[in-house]
Amino acid sequence: MFKWLWRLLLLSLFSSVLVSSLLFLALYQTYQRLGSEVPVAWVQFQKLAPEQFQLQLTTPHDCIARQFPLRGDDWRLDARFIKWPNWLTVLGFEPQYRLERIEGRFRDIDKENSVPHHAYALSPKTWVKPAWLDKLTFLIDTDYGSSVYAPMDANKGYVVYRSHSGLFVRQAKAATTQKSPLSCQSSRSVLGPLALWMDRQFQTLFQG
Repeated sequence: MFKWLWRLLLLSLFSSVLVSSLLFLALYQTYQRLGSEVPVAWVQFQKLAPEQFQLQLTTPHDCIARQFPLRGDDWRLDARFIKWPNWLTVLGFEPQYRLERIEGRFRDIDKENSVPHHAYALSPKTWVKPAWLDKLTFLIDTDYGSSVYAPMDANKGYVVYRSHSGLFVRQAKAATTQKSPLSCQSSRSVLGPLALWMDRQFQTLFQG
């Protein structure tokens, strides 16, 4: 009897750890490795009307240009960064980042507060919330946000870089404004899609 209960307890514990690990892996898989200065986005524009642009965003992990209609004088890109504690770094967990959203920005504060405009999400929405990481002090050394903004101009292109300190942007040379300077990267392991699939199942379960 006790042996059966002990096995059931171990099985329940193992299942809970496995499910929790996969759910947090789903969140982890929406982040990218953080290393030295590396380009993470290529931005171009097409002017639609005064203070209205079609922004084209390309990242090295999909190499497919995404289109976003924006209003304003500037474009703004936000990212979130995670730094793991030393013991996880030793196990191979490198610092991570992910691009979170892009939006237009008016330089005039009164116009910013009076003219409607839209922000667009750039990463999958996971059931495990990034804010939950703040409570896991034994797993997270620090997490922080970083953003850059620059003028929207149909004659300019921009390369966004990331480093350990956050994002920064450089205007591209005229010779490269018609071609992305990014290098496509290979797709991730099967664990990423599996974790994101399980995360979607939990979203359906708890939202249903």
